[in-house]
Amino acid sequence: LFQDMVGMEIIVCGKTRGEGDSRTVTIQDGDATGKHIVIVDDLVQTGGTLFETGKVLKDAGAASVNAFVTHGVFPNDSWKLFNKNGSRACFDKFWVTNSIPTVTDKLPVEDGVFEVLDLMHLIICDLDHFSCGRVHDNQY
Repeated sequence: LFQDMVGMEIIVCGKTRGEGDSRTVTIQDGDATGKHIVIVDDLVQTGGTLFETGKVLKDAGAASVNAFVTHGVFPNDSWKLFNKNGSRACFDKFWVTNSIPTVTDKLPVEDGVFEVLDLMHLIICDLDHFSCGRVHDNQY
């Protein structure tokens, strides 16, 4: 999966749940010291685990911590917690795709934390191989 990421290191973090909503995130493998880190996750709701992971990596000496999430669910506008002055403002950049446009259309871009990545072209190319020239290149 990561063989094309030449020169990139992978840091593995793990989460254990305690009672109620408590969770503990630890670095299981790798060294965050001085690194520019991107946390990759499939979806975010309130972002508690994502925040705890970011905090652990910063405390471990990461130079910067960013997040990429495919699906930004963010119920009850929980994305506001990650704004620059929010209680979970630990990310330099927070990339999210527009797979849930009713949410991502509300994300602020003026404070520079959130950046929405448009999926439209990728979806069109996957659905219509001819429009993107993939069939002719044998790239399905």
